[in-house]
Amino acid sequence: MNFFTLVFKQMRQRALSTWLTLISVALGVALAVSIMILAREARNMFVQSDFGYDLIIGAKGSPLQLTLNTVYHIDRSPGAIPISVYKNLAARRTVRWAVPIAVGDNYKGQRIVATTPQMFGVDDAGAALPLKKIYEYRNDQYFQLAEGRVFHPMKFEAIIGSDIPQLTGLEIGDTFQASHGGAGTSHEDVHAEKWTVAGVLKPTHTANDHVLFIPLNTFYTIAEHGEGLAEIARIRRPIPATVETPAKHKHDEHEADAHEPDHHKEDGLLENADDHDHAHGEHDHSHDEHDHAHDEHKTYSMNADGTITLKVPEEQLQVSAVFVQTLAPSLVMPEMYAINNGYEAQAVSPAMEMREFFDNFLRPSSEILRWVSYLVTFVAAVSILVSIYNSVSARRKEIAILRALGASRTRVLTLICVEAGMIGLLGGFLGLVGGHLLGAAGSAFFARLVGEGFDWWTPHAPELIYLAVVVALATLAGLVPAILAYRTPVAENLTT
Repeated sequence: MNFFTLVFKQMRQRALSTWLTLISVALGVALAVSIMILAREARNMFVQSDFGYDLIIGAKGSPLQLTLNTVYHIDRSPGAIPISVYKNLAARRTVRWAVPIAVGDNYKGQRIVATTPQMFGVDDAGAALPLKKIYEYRNDQYFQLAEGRVFHPMKFEAIIGSDIPQLTGLEIGDTFQASHGGAGTSHEDVHAEKWTVAGVLKPTHTANDHVLFIPLNTFYTIAEHGEGLAEIARIRRPIPATVETPAKHKHDEHEADAHEPDHHKEDGLLENADDHDHAHGEHDHSHDEHDHAHDEHKTYSMNADGTITLKVPEEQLQVSAVFVQTLAPSLVMPEMYAINNGYEAQAVSPAMEMREFFDNFLRPSSEILRWVSYLVTFVAAVSILVSIYNSVSARRKEIAILRALGASRTRVLTLICVEAGMIGLLGGFLGLVGGHLLGAAGSAFFARLVGEGFDWWTPHAPELIYLAVVVALATLAGLVPAILAYRTPVAENLTT
């Protein structure tokens, strides 16, 4: 009988034990392989060094929060900065380009980001910009339109990411309304203004595929935003030292300070100002519909050509963050030092921040999971040992017959070890496939969370090396029962 035929015959004879052992090996390998994939690809995804911008400028607070909010469109915005910060950056000779964004609204749970046409390669007049002046989401990678056109900076138009049509059903020419607050919650507030989809972006395989982009100027037309900007400006207006404040005014001032927005807790540009409005009670909501038309006229006016004229004073305008690319890498640190030592904003290097985030949070947890998977694999190897040991004990007479028919002790030993190795190989292969399927699920999860998936299908050298180690470990696990079979007395077991 063929050697491998005999091995498979033995495995079939005790199919239940073989399958249970094989499944335990497969589970251990799948866990280990999936952890290898997730650890490797998470590092590639989060610890990237190919950002198309050198710095992110935002409100003082957590650098990690600012990075996650602006790059991956997750977490809360740390607050807002005066638009003058953006204009000063754009005018610096050391800066190649600066592009602002404002956040705080969503449509069906997908983030709305207000920005300028420069992000999409044109100026406010619609003329194409030089390549060196265009926003890059990755090194030498620019937003490109799959269909439609770039929005007009003074119209209620929008450009949507490549995944938005599937996620929301929006297409070219459709209109949508922005909502403030969490989607589907009791605090969700649908604004009256409507934007028309003017263009759809090509896939970028980044979080931007889940974003709806609107003109920055239209962001300020929302009544709640305009009122919030005015309120923030009023609160921050210094009181002249020479004027004595009456007791009543002091009391009002104290109440205003108690509601002053905290840049470290703002969700978007003006959430705290909106929350202040909600805190006055239900009777304020009863006036919203009656006053909405009046509010619209207070923040902007509509022109005959469809453009708007913004009525909010420029000194009140704020943005959530500014992406900056300097003229040379040597200018990054001086710019960070200058901004971080001021009082208006902070400057963050996204590459440095994400590398630190991975090293401090993701690496330790992935190492713990890796050792857990190794322990599971070791337990699987022990189960192979136990399974084959019990099999050999039950097959003493059969082994003695093989010996009587001329099989050498070495052949019997090899037969048992190969059987253990085959269980390790088949279980390891199934585990390799299962690990990559778990990687696919992880990729889909990240794609849903931050708009970026990863390469889960390509086997890498560490996985193949691990599979070889599993097979070797399984073969060694079969060595103990193989030695038992090697020492089986022929005459004694034939008579039992």
